[in-house]
Amino acid sequence: MSQIFNPQQKILCHLDKVESYFNNKNPDPITIEIDPSNSCNHSCPFCISGHLHLQKYKGTEFFNRTILEKECFEKLIKELVTTNIQAINWTGGGEPTMNPYLGKAIAYIKNNSNIEMGMFTNGSMLKKFDLFETFSKSLSWIRVSIDAGEEKTYNDLRKTNNSNNFKVVIENIKKLIETKKKIKSKIVIGVGFVVTKDNYTEIKKFSKLFKEIEVDYCQFKPEIIQIERDHKNSPHGLVQVEPDFWLKKVIDLLNEAKNILGEKFECNSYKIEDLIVDINNYGRNYKECIGSQFQPCIGADGYVYVCTNHRGHKKYSYGNIYEKSFKEIWGNIVEKRRVMNIINNDEKFSKCTHLCKPHESNKMLWSIKNNMNQEDYFKELREKSINLNKTLKHINFI
Repeated sequence: MSQIFNPQQKILCHLDKVESYFNNKNPDPITIEIDPSNSCNHSCPFCISGHLHLQKYKGTEFFNRTILEKECFEKLIKELVTTNIQAINWTGGGEPTMNPYLGKAIAYIKNNSNIEMGMFTNGSMLKKFDLFETFSKSLSWIRVSIDAGEEKTYNDLRKTNNSNNFKVVIENIKKLIETKKKIKSKIVIGVGFVVTKDNYTEIKKFSKLFKEIEVDYCQFKPEIIQIERDHKNSPHGLVQVEPDFWLKKVIDLLNEAKNILGEKFECNSYKIEDLIVDINNYGRNYKECIGSQFQPCIGADGYVYVCTNHRGHKKYSYGNIYEKSFKEIWGNIVEKRRVMNIINNDEKFSKCTHLCKPHESNKMLWSIKNNMNQEDYFKELREKSINLNKTLKHINFI
């Protein structure tokens, strides 16, 4: 069992909020995903939010390279420190570090609350905004997306320039590690590799590279084809990469990567399993998206979305923080239920990306809902959660 990547088990560490939700209460989220920016200085073809910023989507209803404005951003963080949320994921959208106010926002939350923070980034802007010390002091973890094993592939795949290319990012990672040591920070530094048909042959090169660089872990996860990609010609709607690709070309390479990296190796194997075993449903055997009620996304456009996978789709938002406070929006149970009724009952997930962000927690929460009337059920879960709290890392990031 992965100590870091295990959403099903992590949700059990928050049974007070889970039980409160099932008792028709409205608990604050566990984790909030915040997009400081929809703009990005890279152009990764597999980006789950590419519809917001990739050039090929320009002119569509979703294209929106906005950045969360400082005044609104400032108001949001001052409000969030008064809530009962456990964690914030700084993410995108686009590249979060492209928002020049981000460093100050992170420092404010660190100094005024017990909220944990983590970040997904391409790592290219750390030097430009001098973020090394701020991140090392304030973040529980940071994961830098690499997705390649050598310079040329990286630069070609992500379409970089001299200010954000492979050399710049590797230098920034090393500088972050150096800063971590210097100030004796506990930040966990990881690097990520999204496995696609374009880069899978470099899994070993990536592993050998980061075996020598003092990151804490290397995460591998499969490419997920998001709902916004063109799938009109498919008779069954959105189709993921075929199982044979993972079985015949990727699995053996991941095993080699594990041998190279040892304890540094991390893999979202539950996603690969769903891609291989259940090509019709991809593991979505639940009937409600309950997990989204514990991990909403605040977009760079100000909309509070159901989840990160619905960014840009305003019909799946509860309101906008430019117009109302987050507390007002989150407290409007009627509106939240209206939106969720569309997803759960009207569309029955037909407009949702497979293996979405709440997918794993949904599996566990659906099981809880269907078993909670059993005598002593929650008591047994609480006993289990005590041990999980001792073994799992980053339990507040579901």
